[in-house]
Amino acid sequence: MGLELLEERYQAFIAKNPGCMDQLTILAGRNSLIQLGMRALLDGITARICPACTACCCQCMPVDGWFTEGDYFIFRAANDAPFHLRIDHGLPNGCSFLGPHGCALPPDCRPFPCVKVNCKTVSRELDLCGSLEKFTRYYEALDSLQEQLWHLVHPETAPNPLQGSAA
Repeated sequence: MGLELLEERYQAFIAKNPGCMDQLTILAGRNSLIQLGMRALLDGITARICPACTACCCQCMPVDGWFTEGDYFIFRAANDAPFHLRIDHGLPNGCSFLGPHGCALPPDCRPFPCVKVNCKTVSRELDLCGSLEKFTRYYEALDSLQEQLWHLVHPETAPNPLQGSAA
């Protein structure tokens, strides 16, 4: 989904649900702490292993990154729209936020898939340096945050506590 459409959806959601802004801001703060923790673990290994990799994750992703509706909404709760962060790097399938020094998005508020996708090499390196378990806890915390965010943005999908389970 392109940034322009995500921005339209964000503006429509906030206009329709102004009371949700406080909740989005709280989730954005939690997201920031989780992502900074993940980033600290990843920064210790990615500078060493990613340049030699042939997969080039950020060079073969959607043009506007992997923003989903939910992570874009909390990005916007904490930041201006990222249109000005786009970089014209000439890569036909590369992320438009990939610059000469890596990701141009704030390190504490990147799209969930960008932070959560790991290759076997990254997982192996995290394990070798004793950080895989801690990274997994951050990953699970981000999963929980995503679920809360989903139900905030899509309340119609939340389970109804008044409905009994079929037993």
